[in-house]
Amino acid sequence: MATKTAGAKTSAAKKTAPRKALPAARRTAAAPATSPEPAPAPKKAARSRARRLPLPEVPSPVEMVKTVAKVIEDSPVGKAGAVTSAVLRSRRAAQLSRRVRNKHVVVTGASSGIGLDCALKLGAAGATVILAARTPSKLQETVDRIRANGGKAYAYACDLSDMADCDRFIQTVLDEHRHVDILINNAGRSIRRSVKHSFDRFHDFERTMQLNYFGALRLIFGFAPKMLERRSGHVINISSIGVLASPPRFSAYVASKAALDAFSWCAAPEFADSNVRFTTINMPLVRTPMIAPTKLYDALPALTPDEAAEMVMSAVIDKPKRVATGLGLTGAVAQAVAPGLSEFILNQAFRLFPDSAAARGAGDGDGESGPRSPADLARKLFAQVFSGVHW
Repeated sequence: MATKTAGAKTSAAKKTAPRKALPAARRTAAAPATSPEPAPAPKKAARSRARRLPLPEVPSPVEMVKTVAKVIEDSPVGKAGAVTSAVLRSRRAAQLSRRVRNKHVVVTGASSGIGLDCALKLGAAGATVILAARTPSKLQETVDRIRANGGKAYAYACDLSDMADCDRFIQTVLDEHRHVDILINNAGRSIRRSVKHSFDRFHDFERTMQLNYFGALRLIFGFAPKMLERRSGHVINISSIGVLASPPRFSAYVASKAALDAFSWCAAPEFADSNVRFTTINMPLVRTPMIAPTKLYDALPALTPDEAAEMVMSAVIDKPKRVATGLGLTGAVAQAVAPGLSEFILNQAFRLFPDSAAARGAGDGDGESGPRSPADLARKLFAQVFSGVHW
């Protein structure tokens, strides 16, 4: 009996003894199926918050280029390059001064753009600058700027598309200055219009030829006899990269410039043994008032008038037969060697860059403003690849 009672007590004690606490992991595993749903995992919450954070602003390609350029400029290599550039500019300025000091230099279209910058550089180098353009007030401003810097300048209002006015200008210059040493035919007119929109605008071709070719030729004929007599002279014609690359929509402009180029290349051998030189500058796109009406060009790469004037000054110093960019020469070679491929590329450009509204006769606007589109980006890319060509 004692043994039985003891066993019963032991069994009762087991029943009433408190259970040991289970580990946390086991309690979780033992939780009933009806327990409430657990809260979202911390990682998911963090990921959700991260999605709500604003993305960092990515700099534009222009800003990136400016940043890189700034870093290069501030580096030892950039500073050394700046010093070298300054030395070269000083040397070229000295060469220009030796070439033009006390020489009579005629610059047409001298009231703005390339002509204005050429006149200022020549005046600073010691030349006697003879300026021609249609607007007397703008010419006088240029004269005042040259004289304020100690230079010598004279202005003559002249409409170079009027042959009688050209003759009057030539005679006045010869009467007052006796001869001309350097003639820079810079004045010009550009028209951007496709042929199909020009069928009833024959006058576009007449007026570009009148100024760009006949006006320049009249001045050459007026000043060349004295150059031959003195066995010294230099004629510089500001032509266009279009003569080499033949861009669509510029048939009137390019044809007039090509005529002047062809004349110069034919005349040069006749004048060579008299020490009278001809230089043709196939100028790329330059940001001047002449291209301002075409708003499409606002987003395209172009030279500044100062950069273009430096090309002219190099021609004054070195007297080369031609000054042209690598792209212009490449275009000329491509047309000679692979005319079919060249025509295909130019046709793509023709389709990519539309006529302006004014060229289509739809109004005075350019028709190129508006939100950015894939076509806009394609035009910018095309213009970057073929930088400097008039599209």
